[in-house]
This record gives sequence, C-alpha cells and structure tokens, in this order.
Amino acid sequence: MRPDTPQAAQVRAAIETLVQSASAKDFSILDEIYHDDMQIFMFTRDGSVQQSDKAEFKAHVIAKTNSADAPSDWAKFHLVEADESRGHVVISRKVNLAGDMQIVTLSIDLVYEADRWQITREVIAAA
Repeated sequence: MRPDTPQAAQVRAAIETLVQSASAKDFSILDEIYHDDMQIFMFTRDGSVQQSDKAEFKAHVIAKTNSADAPSDWAKFHLVEADESRGHVVISRKVNLAGDMQIVTLSIDLVYEADRWQITREVIAAA
C-alpha cells in the first residue's frame, strides 16, 4: 500500500464522508461503510479494551453522537495509504461526548468490496 495512489484518495474521501455524515447525525452511511465482519477494539483511558462488532459499534456511535452537546467533525489525517483492494488510515478525531471533549486516535483498515470501500477493523485509543 502507498499514500500516493488513486485508491488512497478514494479511501480518504470515504473516511471524510463518514466523519461529515456521522457528525451531522446522518447515520445511513454506517451500513454502507461498515463491513459486515467489522471488528472494533477501543482502548479506554483506564487501560481496558472494549471489543465490538458492527451492530454493537453502530449502536454505540449513534447513541454517543445523539447525546453529544455538539458533535465534532474535526479530523487530522496522519496517514492514508491504499492499493487496489486494501486501505489503511491513521486519524485523530475530537469527540464531544456529553460535554467531555477528547481526542482519540484511530487505526482503520479497509477493504474494497462490493464496489465500495468498507471498514473491516478499527483500533481506537483515547488520549
């Protein structure tokens, strides 16, 4: 995978669309971009790890975004790389969960399947 491919630009656009849509509380994108076999590993501030699948994480994203005082669309891309079938993104996000603004860093793996980029795994670490 390389950062200077047309596919890397597509991957970045897919993640930007996800950030904008979810921040605007348009959750219809989640079914499209989350792969059916997606796995999420979330490292919390206390050092524990929470694991979830697509259905669990969708519910989490919707609940937390809906309860946030002001959902944030702030994102800083650290790395975007892809080839014809796989993509990888490292991104930091500001999330405002009920007034508790924090920055999380995500490592996101994607696959190109069914004519679209889909997230297969996210590793999320709270700062």
